[in-house]
Amino acid sequence: MTKSKVRFSVLVLIAALLATSCFAVVPKPPIIGLAEVSTSLPVNGVEYTSGTVVPENSPLLIWYDWVSVSSTQVINFAIYTTPDYGYPVPVANLLGQHFLMADGTQVFIASALSELEVYRDFNGDGFPQVDVNSGDSELVYYMYVNMSDSYSMTPVQKVMEGPNPHYRWSFTNENAHGYFQNASHRVSVVASLVFGHITLSYDFTVDGNVSNLKTSFDIGPITSLVIHDSSQLSLEGLSLALLYATATYTSKPYATYVDGEEFNSATAEDSAIDAELAQVEVDGAKAYDFVFGGNYTLSRGEANQTHQAQVETYLAKAEVTAFSDVLPVIRVNPVKGMDFFRNQLQLDVLFGGSWPDFNMDYQSSSLIYRICFPVWDGLQIQHDPVYVGYILGELPENIQPWDFPTVIVLSALVITILALLIIAIIVRRRKQPH
Repeated sequence: MTKSKVRFSVLVLIAALLATSCFAVVPKPPIIGLAEVSTSLPVNGVEYTSGTVVPENSPLLIWYDWVSVSSTQVINFAIYTTPDYGYPVPVANLLGQHFLMADGTQVFIASALSELEVYRDFNGDGFPQVDVNSGDSELVYYMYVNMSDSYSMTPVQKVMEGPNPHYRWSFTNENAHGYFQNASHRVSVVASLVFGHITLSYDFTVDGNVSNLKTSFDIGPITSLVIHDSSQLSLEGLSLALLYATATYTSKPYATYVDGEEFNSATAEDSAIDAELAQVEVDGAKAYDFVFGGNYTLSRGEANQTHQAQVETYLAKAEVTAFSDVLPVIRVNPVKGMDFFRNQLQLDVLFGGSWPDFNMDYQSSSLIYRICFPVWDGLQIQHDPVYVGYILGELPENIQPWDFPTVIVLSALVITILALLIIAIIVRRRKQPH
């Protein structure tokens, strides 16, 4: 072999080694985009995606949104149908987040907006006073919203704002139908109405070991109200509450706290409690926060080309409540959509490890809460509560994450030194007398 061929072979070897080392240390790009229709969640190795799951033997479909970043995953479900389905679309949704604690413990926390309650705030404290046993209650109507004429969705989009990416998505039920029934005795429909839309929007981001998940409500305006009995029902002066159930799954003991005091909706004997912050602790460590309060806006009057709607701002309220203080007409019903969502939330398949079968109902929920809008009057509401999860904690002192460019430089340096040694050995052998 000539000297030129030897040099060429060595250079090729160096290039191949450098290329191999670089590809070895560069992480694979995340899989993103819109997934196709599937009978299961195709989310393995995916950073973010949205798509459709087709449950077996069901005319209804599940729209899902998925985000996986920094050892935490968020999943959102909503029920919808194809345009050729001849019946109204049911309104049901579920939001869940999986994450790892500092010791590696897996946690999955889910919440679902299941019911809407209408109350008259007689005492002005902003909350519905409920006494199921005596029947003395500020709750006047139970409103179930179980269908809409159509729907629209915005798949997950990744947007850079500052140093951290934000993942945003939304689902809208158009012309959502609601039905009023007396809170004290669910006999017949007192009135029916149509919300122009009900939109749930989400904004998820991770900063260090803290994740923030903001849920935005856009409810209304009411475009139709039909009274079915002889009552003189008016929406003026009425307040609105959104009732949520939750579910927490983890292998270690956990507890819920409200403003620093331990509280469990399943066992509590007290009536509803004013809440600004609800927390979930796992094995004594802070795991998840539900941050309540903040302002909400009402749009009064109709906006058109010559007139802007009057925007009013009020303070939103929140309370946690015992299962025993949830209206009996709600208690006996499952959380909407669980029959469809349950089979798709196979936690062992999604996250690995051993998990019980997923379910969510009021009786087993350790945290049942209401988000309350003391001033409603049937107007459009917009509000943004925040859920916060704490993931992974701090790394041990003797373990430091390597910066990506440093890994590449060090790896390339090692390979280059090895290649130079090979060249030196070849040249030295060439100079030796034969």
